[in-house]
Amino acid sequence: MAVITALSAAQIDGIMRAYGMRALRIDPIAEGTTNTLYRLLTTRGRFVLRLTERAGEDDVRRELDVLRRLVGRQVPDVIPAAGGKPFIWAFNKPAVLFKELPGAVVPKATMSLTQLTAVGRWMAEAHAVEAPPELAPTLYDPASFWARHVSPVEEALRAAHPEVREAVGVYAPEGEVAGALDELPQAILHGDIFAENLLFHRDEGPWVVDFETAGRGPRLLDLAIAVFALAFDDARGAYELERVEALINGWSSLKRATPEEVERWALALRVATIRYAFTRARDFSLRPLTPELRGARDPNEALRQLTAQAPLWGMLAR
Repeated sequence: MAVITALSAAQIDGIMRAYGMRALRIDPIAEGTTNTLYRLLTTRGRFVLRLTERAGEDDVRRELDVLRRLVGRQVPDVIPAAGGKPFIWAFNKPAVLFKELPGAVVPKATMSLTQLTAVGRWMAEAHAVEAPPELAPTLYDPASFWARHVSPVEEALRAAHPEVREAVGVYAPEGEVAGALDELPQAILHGDIFAENLLFHRDEGPWVVDFETAGRGPRLLDLAIAVFALAFDDARGAYELERVEALINGWSSLKRATPEEVERWALALRVATIRYAFTRARDFSLRPLTPELRGARDPNEALRQLTAQAPLWGMLAR
């Protein structure tokens, strides 16, 4: 479900007046679990309206800063409201209007090797864009992960998911992650390269959506997240090595991995995996946005991938 705050046609029409247009057709978007999304046919074309359910103003501004830097690279165009505002407030939540992109989601299981290589290539091109030091870190920046995300829910996490709390210990202030990935080449990260955030049309794509976690960070982490999200065969409980290779080939097309990235590749995979174990425990167990989302995703599914990653450790050096 992606309609967490149900809006009437009159309420949406009120929002759209800030953009100087009217909605002629309104379709809720079913995909997703963290925001309210509507696809709109308006008097000025087709758009997607997002009511941001969990992120605050600073996070929305970070996301829009990233999109501004990636304009023209198959990412959503942000439509400004009256006065040039990049977003408005609606029902005490940031509302953002995006131009609708072409294409459709291809399920992970049917995504071709050619498409996976294109996903890797898209990451390479995004990572080639300058990421100045003043660009805000990615939402799940490893260096601040413990303080920002784990610490506020640590007691509840320990009670509900002790296995996840144990795994997340890698992020603790005295843990191994804080500086290990910060020393690697930095780039603009998408930070959530999952199938539902990728759109393909015939042989074209990907167009990439959902930049809520985007920001500055170690480029290796984007690749690790994509491998976690797109290359694991859930039925067999194993990674499909040809899918991993396709992602790596695309990602390496503009700049190959440095020796330091090769050395820390296994750590990056582990960090990406534990992050999703944590966020699934938090978002679908400790504080789901709606009762219907409770238990919708099992954090242990992510943890089980940790035991299957050894065959991937040497692949970045090939």
